[in-house]
Amino acid sequence: MEAPHLAVERIKKQWLNELNTAITNAGGHGLQITLQVTKARSTEQIETGENVTSPLHDDLADIGLNPRFTFSTFAEAECNSFALGRAREAAIGKATEYSPLQISGPAGMGKTHLLHAIGAELVKAGKKITITTADEFTAEFISAVTGKDGQNKRTKISDFRKKYRKVDALLIDGLDFFDGSKPKSVLELAEVINELNTRSKLVVVTSRKNPLSLKVHEELKNRMHGGFTVRLAEPKTEDGAIIVKHLASAIGIKHISKEAATTLARRRQQSVSRLVSGVNELAVYLEFTKLKPTVDAVNAALEMSAPAPEGVIDSSIVSQVISEYFDIPWDEIISGRQTHDLTRAKHMAMYLLRTVCELPVKETARFVGLKHYSNASRAEKDITLKMKSSPSLRDSVATLIEKINEAA
Repeated sequence: MEAPHLAVERIKKQWLNELNTAITNAGGHGLQITLQVTKARSTEQIETGENVTSPLHDDLADIGLNPRFTFSTFAEAECNSFALGRAREAAIGKATEYSPLQISGPAGMGKTHLLHAIGAELVKAGKKITITTADEFTAEFISAVTGKDGQNKRTKISDFRKKYRKVDALLIDGLDFFDGSKPKSVLELAEVINELNTRSKLVVVTSRKNPLSLKVHEELKNRMHGGFTVRLAEPKTEDGAIIVKHLASAIGIKHISKEAATTLARRRQQSVSRLVSGVNELAVYLEFTKLKPTVDAVNAALEMSAPAPEGVIDSSIVSQVISEYFDIPWDEIISGRQTHDLTRAKHMAMYLLRTVCELPVKETARFVGLKHYSNASRAEKDITLKMKSSPSLRDSVATLIEKINEAA
């Protein structure tokens, strides 16, 4: 996930370049636009609630923790409240009885954020932790057992085991790295977890899949069976709006309306990371235009930050995006079966093929498996008409266009 302050700078630079080019083309040679922003505190300071140069900030960074990923900066909603609650319990020592705590969910939902938040609380409490990723653990294990880097092999193995076994908590990100393979490092990790559990120490792991569904060595699975799994779900629109309001407040966007937050959530609700980027884009737009965070401002900000690609967009991109968005295989969408979900997906595909790809009506009909091209024209008119009275449909279309542009 891109850091908010880096995203802000990237978007500012993009907009300034576009504006300066426009001025030059209009005859304003020699003129340059400069954005000057004065803030009492940086975005990072607002998010963490701390001075970014504080000793604690440096201590967390030295250990490998991201100081921005704390419980106070985690946006709580129904889709993640249960996982957040178990993470908080783990951070104060109430979860060792169901260790290892396993945090799963799709990419961009906040798994790493929660892992680092747990680590930050443990460090504040004076606990000794080790945080790593599954691939880093494997690399360190291989380095230790092969005795590379000019060190004595026995010393390296001893140092490795001290690092991972003589701690109060072990936090491992991305357990999916082991899926489908059985390296010796998996057995080592199983032994590490076993020893930590025997000593009533905490283990927390994250993975996209449920750890118990991973194809890994049975020894590691057995250790996972003794733990507890929580899942971060994709935010629904209501959850997304709550998260947007939290994120907006954290970076200084005041009084964002419920309607504006809902609009941003509908357009970026596939993951929390997309909500974060959307709020960042809105912040830059508001800073530049001095407008209030309304629905129109949200739509304008998202559209300016996602310009259409150059050239013709291939129709296969539309089929891919539609299939992923509706979670229906493309072959099923064009199968000819008449169900509400299939018809809705097919009509949306035809609208986008006509408006985004500018595909002729007959080619559009053939692409979606229709014999009569009049149906493609009718679908385009139907979607166009419904968008006039349906904000949610307008947001869905805008989201799909954005996804198509990103994939093109």
